[in-house]
Amino acid sequence: MNNTRDLSDFGHRERAMAGELLSVLGTVRDLTRYLSDGVAVEFNPYSGNVFLVDEDYNVAMMNGHDLEDFHTCPNCGNEGFASEFRSEFDDDCCQEYANDLGLD
Repeated sequence: MNNTRDLSDFGHRERAMAGELLSVLGTVRDLTRYLSDGVAVEFNPYSGNVFLVDEDYNVAMMNGHDLEDFHTCPNCGNEGFASEFRSEFDDDCCQEYANDLGLD
């Protein structure tokens, strides 16, 4: 099964996660910088993750109590939040990507 935006494919857990994402969006706990137009809730049944995605495929997920951008290195595919991206991945391509985005 591929990622889905069809809420009938979401279980109770996934609907609760979607509700939390939507309740934080646009509040002081929304730390995203990249979400723009066409934001939708999406569920990845392989990972169990529920996240927000926009029409440019920018992704945001809950990181603790905050909504944060979730980054994917376009070269190697490493994934993570800004707070961990630079420290977790020391590949040159990841560091260059982090520099381009201005990640701490």
